[in-house]
Amino acid sequence: MKNKNGFTLVEITISVTLLSAVMVFLLGFVSEVRKDEDSITLRTEMLLNKNIIAKTINQDIRGSGGIKSQSCSNTKCTITLNNNITKTIEITNEGTLLTYKNTTTDKIELTRKLPDNYVYNIKSTENTAIYLITIEVDSYPEYNIDIVNNKI
Repeated sequence: MKNKNGFTLVEITISVTLLSAVMVFLLGFVSEVRKDEDSITLRTEMLLNKNIIAKTINQDIRGSGGIKSQSCSNTKCTITLNNNITKTIEITNEGTLLTYKNTTTDKIELTRKLPDNYVYNIKSTENTAIYLITIEVDSYPEYNIDIVNNKI
């Protein structure tokens, strides 16, 4: 009778091949999960910025009695409120930093770091009924931030 104490070369080769196939599959799976996680993190950051910026500025405008006048360019918007306080919304640092500042007292009221992956612009619209300031995110309108105020 033959003594069989080990594995044959064929058995070891088959085991290594199967293990390699499983590892390739798992590596691909982990890579996809990581990409999804990065995408979800970026989306969450964008939505959080949108909510914080809109809430802060809209509450401030409502608390001051509304907008008296506004003047906007692509990266800066100056707002004069009904209580004669002047505020600015500005996108600086190569488009990655949003600052909301009380220019009357020279106090920064809000600063938010914006994700680098997007291009931001400030647009304003004014008609007989409302003032509308929009911080646009190019190609992603779901992330646009609207600041709206009725004219008195």
